[in-house]
Amino acid sequence: MNKQNMLPVPPKMATFSLTIEEGERAKLMAFMSSDSWERAEKVRHASIQECTKNLEHCVRWAERDCGSSRVFAHFLASLYNGFRVETAVNDIGVLDPESFEHLMNAMRLCYMTQREPHTFIDNGSKIFEEIISQWGIGRKCNG
Repeated sequence: MNKQNMLPVPPKMATFSLTIEEGERAKLMAFMSSDSWERAEKVRHASIQECTKNLEHCVRWAERDCGSSRVFAHFLASLYNGFRVETAVNDIGVLDPESFEHLMNAMRLCYMTQREPHTFIDNGSKIFEEIISQWGIGRKCNG
C-alpha cells in the first residue's frame, strides 16, 4: 500500500516472448493459472519445525502405494540408511514442485540438525524399517 493515499501499489510488470508448440498452449496456461509455484515457494522457506512436518508428510507418502510413493520411499530409506538403500537421485524429477520441496526440506532438516530422519518421528526406526520392507528395497544386513 502507498502510505500517502492508502492505494495499492501496482506490481512491476515484465514483458517477454515465448515460442511453444501450438498444442502446448493450454498446458502453459494451466500452469500459469495454478498456484503450484507459490505452494512450493512457501515450503522452500520452512523453519526447523516446518521441515519436521515436511518429513512427516514425506513419510506418509512413502507408506502409501500410489503415484510418487516409490520416490519418497526410496529417498527416505536412503536418507535413513544409505549403506543399505541406495537410490537414484534423478527419480525425484518426477515429483511436482511442492513434493520436491517437501523432500528437500526433509533432507535439509537432517543436514541442519546432523540427525537421522527416524529420530524426528515416534517409533521412527520401526516406521522406516517397515517402509524398506514394504517396498522390498535395501540390502540385507548380516547380524
